[in-house]
Amino acid sequence: MQHSNPKLSSSTLEVFDVVAVCRSQKIDERDVRKLVRVVGRFATRLEIQMNLTKRPARFR
Repeated sequence: MQHSNPKLSSSTLEVFDVVAVCRSQKIDERDVRKLVRVVGRFATRLEIQMNLTKRPARFR
């Protein structure tokens, strides 16, 4: 079962596959397993970003 904030409308709440997002951001497998354990298989992008221990480097 998936929980969401009732104050947010369903059109603004986007839920992503955690493994797919981590694969696209090239996050190592150990961090992916930890993240799936913490937030579950599906989460919002904010939940994924806030629960990463090593954030990918951003080059400007």
